[in-house]
Amino acid sequence: MAGIDYAKLREQVPIEKVLALVEFFAVESSGDERRGPCPIHGSNSAASRSFSANIRKHTFRCFKCGAGGNQLDLWVAISKLPLHEAARDLCQRLAIAVPEIKRR
Repeated sequence: MAGIDYAKLREQVPIEKVLALVEFFAVESSGDERRGPCPIHGSNSAASRSFSANIRKHTFRCFKCGAGGNQLDLWVAISKLPLHEAARDLCQRLAIAVPEIKRR
């Protein structure tokens, strides 16, 4: 199995696309910040603002469950797949080629 260039994948996939895949709905937006219910732990209230995503930095943080990271970390947490499988799954769902590490 070939290696995945995770840095390149993060460059190709904005966090907005991952949020769209999980049907995240922002309750509040301010500049680059989007806040709403956490798609990881499944906030009970539609008005929840525990989850925050920065669409410019491609990062997220949930102030309730403590999850945080980049867009690939978000997909790993939601899909509950190991990193390598989650990266391939994300590429398949977004219909993009998996960025492979070039072997010399």
